[in-house]
Amino acid sequence: MKRRLEPFRGVFLFITIVLIAHISWKISFHTGIENKEYSNRILTKNSSSSVIANIKGKVWRGIGVGDVDCQNKDCRYISFFNNNVTTKFVPWTEKTALASFWVVNLVCRQPLSLLNYVDSSSDKNIESRTLLSFDRLRGPAINIIWGCTGVKQLYILFLVILFSRGIWWKRFIYFLMGSLVLLLFNVMRISIITLFIKSYPESFEILHDILFKYLFYGLIFLLWLLWEEKFSGKNFIK
Repeated sequence: MKRRLEPFRGVFLFITIVLIAHISWKISFHTGIENKEYSNRILTKNSSSSVIANIKGKVWRGIGVGDVDCQNKDCRYISFFNNNVTTKFVPWTEKTALASFWVVNLVCRQPLSLLNYVDSSSDKNIESRTLLSFDRLRGPAINIIWGCTGVKQLYILFLVILFSRGIWWKRFIYFLMGSLVLLLFNVMRISIITLFIKSYPESFEILHDILFKYLFYGLIFLLWLLWEEKFSGKNFIK
């Protein structure tokens, strides 16, 4: 039985690390999107569910989420233990939007525009050129926010490689190479979604929230598997 379960040890460890990465990210970072979801739950559900929402609000404060974090509903807003780091992510989102714009507009030859994003709930001092639109007046359009940069996936890959076996400098180099693969995949992901919503706007949720979400995690798993089987040095040691 032990021999039969041996091949699954690594997979179990991988899943455990991914869960730890996800939970630690949720504890460390807080976003304006969470505030919108939190408010919608209070408004749309009954009083009993509002009590649950209030408990969650207290938990937020217990892990360092302050009043400013809870009130900001700008989708670009992100804080790290009650410290606003939105401006740190804006250049990253702009570069991601620019790369996707280049792929769609120049490579795929589709008339896409790159516009400034404006939000009534946003900080007026933060300007971001992150809106991908096929029509300046009526859309459809996609706004690139911090979550579109793939930073969370890079964090997960970092922890996965960090707790894998192998020489540290080889793991570091492999992480850099894997990060490049994830970033390229992310630009491809955004570009494909952008192209699809031009003719099929209703496909956004399926592509964004289901298909490419799990493809992203599948790619991380393949990168880990490639490291374990080819580059970790286990076979050489054996």
